[in-house]
Amino acid sequence: MILVIVGTLGYPFDRLLRKMDEIAPELDEEVVMQLGVSEYNPKNTRSFHFESEETLDALYDECSLLVCHAGAGTILNGLVRGKPIVLVPRRVAEKEITNDHQLLLVDKMEKQGKAIGVLDINELKEAIFKARELSSGPAVVNHQLVDYLSGVLSEYSKKC
Repeated sequence: MILVIVGTLGYPFDRLLRKMDEIAPELDEEVVMQLGVSEYNPKNTRSFHFESEETLDALYDECSLLVCHAGAGTILNGLVRGKPIVLVPRRVAEKEITNDHQLLLVDKMEKQGKAIGVLDINELKEAIFKARELSSGPAVVNHQLVDYLSGVLSEYSKKC
């Protein structure tokens, strides 16, 4: 199962949801999407707006691949489980977020070989197939990366 997570921000992420719903029939496994505050109604995927932490943990554990916004908490959830990750950063230009910090997270994750970044949403399907080639299984914790992501979370929470 491919899990799509958009986070808990108060902004929709229709660009990602629409593209995943469009390509879902071309993928060889079920797609489950978190819609967050979006009102988009998927036709080809199972979806939910928000779930409990326990339910989300079970979905993270079960998924074979994580497609998500470039939120530090979501990335950490994928990393600690050793899941291949495709990151689609929310963009200010698309009115999906208030600053473009997610671009920095995508860059950092790609340079570390821990994720595939998607800056052009039309490249999402190829990124999914490429991410499937990333090693998965038991996570090898990169403490520098975890510390960096934890710092991003801490700084972000101070601004909220």
